[in-house]
Amino acid sequence: MKNIPYPRFTIAYLLLSLVVIGSDYFSLEWTYYLSKPLVLVLIYFFFRTLTMTARNKRFKNLMLAGFLFSSAGDFFLMLKGINQNYFLIGLIAFLAAHILYSSGFIIDILDKRPWTQHWGQLAFSTLIVVYGAEFFILNRTSFADLYFPIMIYCFAIAFMGVSAVMRDKYKNQQGYFKVLAGAVFFIISDSLLATNTFISPFPFSGTLILSTYFIAQYLIATGCLLDLESEKKLSSVK
Repeated sequence: MKNIPYPRFTIAYLLLSLVVIGSDYFSLEWTYYLSKPLVLVLIYFFFRTLTMTARNKRFKNLMLAGFLFSSAGDFFLMLKGINQNYFLIGLIAFLAAHILYSSGFIIDILDKRPWTQHWGQLAFSTLIVVYGAEFFILNRTSFADLYFPIMIYCFAIAFMGVSAVMRDKYKNQQGYFKVLAGAVFFIISDSLLATNTFISPFPFSGTLILSTYFIAQYLIATGCLLDLESEKKLSSVK
């Protein structure tokens, strides 16, 4: 238990995530509908509780808003089987979440002014941009009427990835790499979702999409918490 970060939250988050993944796999619709939006609600209240006295209010509030829009995105994507318009609404909600996450990361960059980024950060940022562009270009004919919304979405998630990469990696390496890994898992999850929805359905798609998505949100939330806690300790030392 000592080696588990935020043990009570982590265990609760893991169990709830497994309920969602299991209910999707076994087609337990009502369990799935009731449990999936709660995952991000759990993150929201956990993050809000632990950041009540955080100094960086703008960063904290942007992340909280991102968690709420992610929960809304989860809700509307669940309803896409009822009406395809819900998929577009869910896409817009996640687009807003990515914009909010990116805004938080940019504020973090401007506050810490890490103008001595390692060359590896620049290289990895370039890789993310190239991947996002190539994924859209190679599959653009599969997106039909959602061509432009998905183009904007690909740009937004690539930008979110780049802003996560370009944060200060020296002051709190554990928090930095958690957020970075979370952004990468988010890109993987969205790529799997787009592939399964528009290009070619594949086995165990729901399990893979949900698993990578829940890992992404967990890493982003806990990584940002580590950053905020580090800032609080630094301010107390000063």
